[in-house]
Amino acid sequence: MEPDGFVDACAVTDIPEKRARIVCLSGERVAVFKYDSKISAVSNVCQHQNGPLGEGKILDGCITCPWHGYQYVPETGASPPPFVEKVPTFNVRVKNGRVFVHPKPNPPGTRAEPALIEPDLHSSRREEALSSASKE
Repeated sequence: MEPDGFVDACAVTDIPEKRARIVCLSGERVAVFKYDSKISAVSNVCQHQNGPLGEGKILDGCITCPWHGYQYVPETGASPPPFVEKVPTFNVRVKNGRVFVHPKPNPPGTRAEPALIEPDLHSSRREEALSSASKE
């Protein structure tokens, strides 16, 4: 645990793109999603029929419940209009390739700033080297 209460949840590489890793924090299951070079975390429980949001995926920019297709915006936990369902969000950060989540949930529908995934310097250098080699 970090001094400010954030908990090391997993490695960024443990989360498939547009999918989630489910972690248990303070007795609550939290779905940590990776998408578009960002990380967001929401309650794992869909407001429709308690479906497992973390087993769903991000479709059209929204977390989509695998049971009935209910959707939530990852940053706010709110369903897109005209729907009104909301799930709690969690504050997140990424440091040294690890995802840290604060275990205290925000009220349902509260915006939590997504954490930006740090670029992998090794792969960036490798891509630059390959690009330079192909130009020669």
